Amino acid sequence: MAVQVDNLHKTYKVGEGILNALAGISFKINRGEVVAVVGESGSGKSTLLHILGTLDSPSSGKILIDGKNPFEKRDKSVSTFRNLHIGFVFQHNNLLPEFNALENTMMPGLIAGFPEKTVKEKAKILLKKVGLTKRELHFPSQLSGGEQQRVAIARSLINDPILLLADEPSGNLDSKNASHIHELFQEINQSLKSTVLVVTHNKEFAASLPRRIRLRDGHILSDEQNS
Repeated sequence: MAVQVDNLHKTYKVGEGILNALAGISFKINRGEVVAVVGESGSGKSTLLHILGTLDSPSSGKILIDGKNPFEKRDKSVSTFRNLHIGFVFQHNNLLPEFNALENTMMPGLIAGFPEKTVKEKAKILLKKVGLTKRELHFPSQLSGGEQQRVAIARSLINDPILLLADEPSGNLDSKNASHIHELFQEINQSLKSTVLVVTHNKEFAASLPRRIRLRDGHILSDEQNS
């Protein structure tokens, strides 16, 4: 089991009232699954992703990633757990402009303290996997939007994460590049057996994935799998 979510609640104080962003949701994701999380704006998708990524903490309930509860650790340990075990791909790729594609890909591995030679070799392999071998010494400003997002995907995989989280990964791309990114996620899942959770508004992309969790007002409206 890669992910287990039990009775997860997240509330925010808004003025004099309380907003229930997540209202007691539960589900499990097996290792190697690819799951889309869909729903209208305000349904709780981003809140769920941020908690699974340990960028935010639950109000109550529990999450387990690879059988471990990251919130039982101290703040520093939570950040270490995040870097070692969770990969992120955001709508805005957040590449560091002063570093080239290879260096950006290496960054989480270097932060984790792995040997530079090992990290560099692995980064080269990942950039080859996303089709950027000839662009590895280019800086973000020299790459197209689709190429930048491919670097971000390679970077997210450098530490062999238990869980890869993607938040609207093709939201800033034209339809052609978006289609390439969608295909790349499925290729990565098949070749690396990565567990992937994708928040997306793209109906075609969501429909192409084997499982869809639909949220509404902080509740799970449906949890469907392709037959």
